[in-house]
Amino acid sequence: MILIYIFIIGLPAILLFFAVKKIVTIRAIEKKGVATHALIINVSLMRSGRNWWDKLKMEYADSTGTRHAAKATTLRGHYKIGYTMPLKYLYNKPAQYAIDGMQRGQWVLVIVSFFLQVFSIYAAFKIDAMVQYGNFQFSP
Repeated sequence: MILIYIFIIGLPAILLFFAVKKIVTIRAIEKKGVATHALIINVSLMRSGRNWWDKLKMEYADSTGTRHAAKATTLRGHYKIGYTMPLKYLYNKPAQYAIDGMQRGQWVLVIVSFFLQVFSIYAAFKIDAMVQYGNFQFSP
């Protein structure tokens, strides 16, 4: 039974950990990163519920001239092929990049995963109470 509790509580904890780690990485890139512009090479339309989004594929060059791929999702109609978008990348790891506004999207994931974590802890306690005090029998 303890393995089930670890799974119920651990899975949202892993999600929360990776969301916070991504925010820390984005902050480091925004603080210490090298500024450049990425060229938009493809724009594809994406639908999420009632909303439409543009999924951008971009390329940028680091200080050595090596080209790197980047992706972004933006509101529909703001960017077209051939436009440029400012971004920052880490000098020692040029494949890691951050686009302005990237951190805001990650905060949504942190908030959702935090509430999922709180709910999973509550659910684990309720399941434990059901198993201990109720007629609920569990045998995996």
